[in-house]
Amino acid sequence: MPTIASAPRVRPDVVEQYKAFEPPIAFRGMLEELLDSVPANYLVGLKTIVLTNQKALGRDQKRQKTWSRNHMIRLADALDWSNRATRTTSASVFLLVDNIRRSEQSGMQGIPILRYEALGTVLFHEIGHHIHAVHKPVFKQREDVAENWSKKLFVRFIRKRYGYLVPFLYPFGLIHRLLTKSAKSYPRALRQIG
Repeated sequence: MPTIASAPRVRPDVVEQYKAFEPPIAFRGMLEELLDSVPANYLVGLKTIVLTNQKALGRDQKRQKTWSRNHMIRLADALDWSNRATRTTSASVFLLVDNIRRSEQSGMQGIPILRYEALGTVLFHEIGHHIHAVHKPVFKQREDVAENWSKKLFVRFIRKRYGYLVPFLYPFGLIHRLLTKSAKSYPRALRQIG
């Protein structure tokens, strides 16, 4: 009896364009693991993910600026940016690997569950922009929507990759949320007292 071949995994092409830079050995493998955790239907329309560094940017790109929340920053100083699809070009995501590596807290690469945090947050944020623009438009602030998608996709990755740790991570997540909430309300309580 013939077997039915499963459909190939939809994944954007990963292109590496570095200049005078050697990326970390496991970086591309980590990126592919993160991409595999994203539901395939959300990646439809995203053609390319470009891994690059500051020196590989062209002169015009180095001077170009992009919005980051409420202010403009140079592309060379950003961790990532994306280009939406147009009639003539397809959607793409650019990741500045050297900037992402510099943004990591020291010692994170040695802890298996935390080594994905910097790359995962950045990658899933840009995929969140793509989902918002193409698949699930929501009438909220773009950055807030991308942040929400980033968190959802990262939690999905952790559950898929480290599912056996979820019972242990849940109490830590609960404590983190409580501490964050109390830290936000603490200044408000001081203003009311004073």
